Amino acid sequence: MQLHRPTILNKAAKKLASPLSFVAGSKWLRTPFRVVDAYLNFLVGKGSGTGWDLSLEVNSALSRVYSESPVLFDIGANLGLWSKAVLEAVPRARLFLFEPSPGCQAEIRRQALPYEALIPAAVGRKPGRASLHFSSPIDGSASLYQRGDSYFRDRAYDSIEVEVVTIDSMIEQHRLEFIDFIKMDIEGNELEALLGAETALAGRRIGALAFEFGSSNINSRTFFRDFWSLLTARGFALSRITPSGRLLPITAYYEDCEYFRGATNYLAELKDHPRRKAR
Repeated sequence: MQLHRPTILNKAAKKLASPLSFVAGSKWLRTPFRVVDAYLNFLVGKGSGTGWDLSLEVNSALSRVYSESPVLFDIGANLGLWSKAVLEAVPRARLFLFEPSPGCQAEIRRQALPYEALIPAAVGRKPGRASLHFSSPIDGSASLYQRGDSYFRDRAYDSIEVEVVTIDSMIEQHRLEFIDFIKMDIEGNELEALLGAETALAGRRIGALAFEFGSSNINSRTFFRDFWSLLTARGFALSRITPSGRLLPITAYYEDCEYFRGATNYLAELKDHPRRKAR
């Protein structure tokens, strides 16, 4: 397989690779090169993570909402900050918050947000029970998977058993016809949550959604390719959310998307979104 055409530039790059590799591999430059590499990736949204700029993150979501009283799922609500920001921008939004941590549930209730419902459960592929691992009562890194990623290796985690529900079952239970937007920040369990929305996805009853991908997916053994295959097959177009809030379209799968440093936020929208077309 020919990866590169033998242009003058490619030939020059090949000649320079050996001496530059020697320099870059020196103990004096390894750390600076690693920092520069991380920063350059950060600028295009790789590893920029949830919470980098909450207002921009919310604006990116709301740019794909085409109703004055949209139905929104905040899956992995934590302290409810995303939902609070959404309600400030769209007061008539019907918000359903999903949060399995009792400590976070108490904080959400304390704020008395005008949400439609607070569902005290994790979200997955099938209903049931699972272990939630957490390092504090309001831990934003709480996960259904034991944390093995390096950023969290020095934390001590406890576990409790929590209820697991599915997106499909919640749509049915609350008699919802259409979900305008789903935000998912559930530390590696995002793919399982989407697999629990098979009926809604097949019926084109979810207009748009956002999910994280990064180091937590090492723990759940999931790849970006899994998200790409699932969502594009169901008519979604995917974009990466950058720190500026700008969306960078992902028009084809490529292995560089398998980026496990930090967390990268992606947005997916139905190509033939019924409410966008009617607007």
